[in-house]
Amino acid sequence: MTDLRITPFKCPFCVGGRLPDPDESLGERCHHCTGEGLTDDPCGPADRAPRPPAVMRTPCADCAYRPGSPEREALGAQLPENEPFFCHQGLPISATGAYTPVATFRGLPLGAMVCAGWWAAQTGEPLPGKPYRDVPVTANHVEALWGHTPHILTEPAAEATTPRTEG
Repeated sequence: MTDLRITPFKCPFCVGGRLPDPDESLGERCHHCTGEGLTDDPCGPADRAPRPPAVMRTPCADCAYRPGSPEREALGAQLPENEPFFCHQGLPISATGAYTPVATFRGLPLGAMVCAGWWAAQTGEPLPGKPYRDVPVTANHVEALWGHTPHILTEPAAEATTPRTEG
C-alpha cells in the first residue's frame, strides 16, 4: 500500500494544473503542483480543495474526534495516524457491538465513508466542537439486523427437502 497523501488546497499558481497563458487556451503544466492542480504546500494563502465525495459531510454524534470520546480520552491511542479512519455509520454491528464491514479490499472497508473528524484533523480544519454522545446498541437493534436464531438452526427451505432427480 502507498503512503497516505492528502492535497487539501487548490494550487495558487495555476488553474487545474495548467499555468495561465493569455495566448493559448491551455498553458504549460504547472511545476509547483506537477500539473495536478492540487497541493499540500500552498506557499501562502490558497483556496481549499473540494472535499472528496467519500468523506462524511459532518461528524456523527459519536464521532471518535469529538471531545469526550473514548478514543480522545485515550489520547488517540486507538486512532490511526498514517491511514484513513472510517466512519462506522452504515456498517453492520455485531451482537458484541463491533462494527464489521461486509466486504474489504486491501484492508479497506468497501462502501464505508471516511470519518469527517479524521478528515478535519488531517487537513487542519477545526475538529468537532460538540461533545461526544454515546449511542447505545440495544438488543432490539441487534435483533433487527441479525435476527435471533442462526440460519443453520432454522427450518430447512423447501428446496433443500425436495429430492433431486438426475437428468
